[in-house]
Amino acid sequence: MGKFVFLVGLSATTSAIRQTTRPIRENPAARALLLDIMNEAVAVGRAKGVPLALDFTADRLAFCDTLPVSMTSSMYHDLDRGKQMELPWLSGGVAAFGEELGIPTPMNRAVARILSIYASGNTGAVSASGS
Repeated sequence: MGKFVFLVGLSATTSAIRQTTRPIRENPAARALLLDIMNEAVAVGRAKGVPLALDFTADRLAFCDTLPVSMTSSMYHDLDRGKQMELPWLSGGVAAFGEELGIPTPMNRAVARILSIYASGNTGAVSASGS
């Protein structure tokens, strides 16, 4: 579960923000988003009976601070290359479990909705005029 929490957080933020770890770690709002996404995954895990330490997300955030500044996630690379994304199993999964268990997951739900148009590999851009 620990790896899953980290993977959900990194995948969601690097893909939705479309940046590497450096600006996500350095921008207070982006850093808070990463922490919120991981906190939601932890809350879902705990509701499913996974024993996670009280400081688990703080530990994972500290781990993120040790990552290479140019690091992204495999989901980010899938998005960038127009490939099918792991979104339904990551933020989408957290949101679905949260709904099932009555656990609020607004950040994961938002990421899943924002990126849903790309989840199956759709990358065709449409101009504002619709052409």
